[in-house]
Amino acid sequence: MRRRSTMGDAARQVKIKLGVAKRTLKEHDSYGKEIKTQSDKIAKMKSDNADFHDIKQQEEVLKEAEACVVDSKRRLGEALQDLESLVDEHGEALAENADMLEAKKLLEANPPPEN
Repeated sequence: MRRRSTMGDAARQVKIKLGVAKRTLKEHDSYGKEIKTQSDKIAKMKSDNADFHDIKQQEEVLKEAEACVVDSKRRLGEALQDLESLVDEHGEALAENADMLEAKKLLEANPPPEN
């Protein structure tokens, strides 16, 4: 009976860690898009000879987005490593679990960084 509970706990942990990894990946991608959009906006403002202070303000927004990318990349690496550890530990026992299969696909597409 205890084994079933442990597998249930492992399945729940996979579901949680998978959700964290997916959410953080989405956040990281969103910040990347924001940087691209903000860079284009600044370039357009410069070509249109916009007010210097307006350009400076947009450059500050860009710097904030760049800082967020660095933080989200770190958190994404941690989330992927946590997920990979769970997959390594429980992958065989939960081979048919839908979340485990999705976790394996996510890790294939986004391998965790090497330490």
